[in-house]
Amino acid sequence: MIIELRGVEFVNKGAELMLHAIIEELKQRIPEVEFAMEAGSRTPKEKLASNGIMMKTNFKKFGFNLSPILNILPKPLLRSKNMVADQEITAVLDGSGFAFGDKWGAKKAGERSANHIRNWKAEGKKVILLPQAFGPFTSQDLVEKMQVILNQADLIFARDEKSLSYLNDLTSNSINLRLAPDFTNLLHPGHSLSNGSYQNRIAIIPNQKMLETDKEDQNQLYPSYLEAVVSILQNRGESPFFLIHESRKDGQISDLVNSKLGNRIDVIREDDPLKVKGIIGASKAVVTSRFHGLVSALSQCVPSLSTGWSHKYQELLKDYDYQEGLCEVSVDENYLESKINLILDPAKREEIIAKLQSNTLIQKERTKEMWYEVTSVLVDK
Repeated sequence: MIIELRGVEFVNKGAELMLHAIIEELKQRIPEVEFAMEAGSRTPKEKLASNGIMMKTNFKKFGFNLSPILNILPKPLLRSKNMVADQEITAVLDGSGFAFGDKWGAKKAGERSANHIRNWKAEGKKVILLPQAFGPFTSQDLVEKMQVILNQADLIFARDEKSLSYLNDLTSNSINLRLAPDFTNLLHPGHSLSNGSYQNRIAIIPNQKMLETDKEDQNQLYPSYLEAVVSILQNRGESPFFLIHESRKDGQISDLVNSKLGNRIDVIREDDPLKVKGIIGASKAVVTSRFHGLVSALSQCVPSLSTGWSHKYQELLKDYDYQEGLCEVSVDENYLESKINLILDPAKREEIIAKLQSNTLIQKERTKEMWYEVTSVLVDK
């Protein structure tokens, strides 16, 4: 069985965590499974090879599609180049995280799935959209793309109630729709951080998308919010550090905030997403604007605060019965002090940790149930 993975990559740490989680879980359940992906700037062929992933034969040269030629080459020759023909693929799994909604538009929905899914199904491939955020869907062209996906996919998992509601509004037949949490919660960091270098420190995870929301006043205030949070933590004797969870632009935000601080803080840049998850798990607390930074914190029972640019943050905190962990972008000192007390006050920390311990068991069981259903569909003849 060869499964094509879509929507996962090696630049966004959350997307790479999802990639590792898919491979880890399915190899346990279907030992003979192999994986394929399209090579690209965010999925370079060297990275694919080092992770045991084959390249699809969808190459262009001078504007010409070489796939028809490559697809008829002998299998041993393709394998010698770590390549797989499209007709060898038996299933398509989409782990996009968040790619279907107004923010991304009809073009992306088409390229990611809608423009291909009828052909995939005609070829006998199973198509599953793994747990991810969806919506809203207000433009007609996007609605039409989503209805194609909804009508064709074998399973579609929304990872929160609001996303599921957005999907249900588009269809009268929800037989293939499910609710399941983000599935990186089962992924073990795999790296020991027993030296305690992060044990008494607070990770601050910025996100450049917080500068691109539909609230211009919030966008402009975001760097000042981070500066205020760091200053309060420093004044309370804490040693915070910036943890870069994804992009160059996230690093630019940390550099901007550091330039305004009287006492600059460390900036940790780590390429391996499993090590990033390990750093988060070893930290005293986390203040994050990255979704998978929040998932990694909550699923490891680390007291956290989070800002958010979409409904997925509020819905995730709701899953852990920890809605108070949502933090507005503000520089009001009294407000920020009250939020920071949640993660610093010993009694409040104990209460939060106990709550997270209870709810993470529930979320992990839900993820296991999701993988059981995915596996059943994949192996069903």
